Amino acid sequence: MKHTLMTGMVAAALLTAPASASAQMLDGVTASQLENVLSDAGLSPSMMSDAQTGAPVATGKAGQFDFYVRALSCSGSPSACETLVFFANFELGRAVTASDYRIVNGFNDSQVFGRAYVLDGTNEVGVDYVIELNGGVSEDHLSQNISRWADVISTFVSKFQEGEPTS
Repeated sequence: MKHTLMTGMVAAALLTAPASASAQMLDGVTASQLENVLSDAGLSPSMMSDAQTGAPVATGKAGQFDFYVRALSCSGSPSACETLVFFANFELGRAVTASDYRIVNGFNDSQVFGRAYVLDGTNEVGVDYVIELNGGVSEDHLSQNISRWADVISTFVSKFQEGEPTS
């Protein structure tokens, strides 16, 4: 999914999405669990499966920004996946410049969560966020990490709206 970078900010309500209260530990999520936790975070998921692997893939919306979630390292029946990769790509509406690389590097240097990138040859930039479940996490911990995704997108878009630092 592609977006115009200068379209606005993610709604503040998504930044404080409630986490479900539960003590169950998870070391993977099924497609159904992924859909539920994304819904609980207010991220409007639509589920599908990867054509080659059958692994769950979700599309969602954080405010006005569309994104994908790919589930990786899946096994069992029903298939439970240990890794969730969230990502959103944005069209710049122009050719990528050296300034765009500096903004992406600045984001990566200043943020703990999320990783920005430039998609060579497409006039796009993007941001991703990985959640690992291998070894076990509580449902609350997973919900808190998923709720953080809207903030990652918002911070990334803000960096591009601000432009390159002058210092």
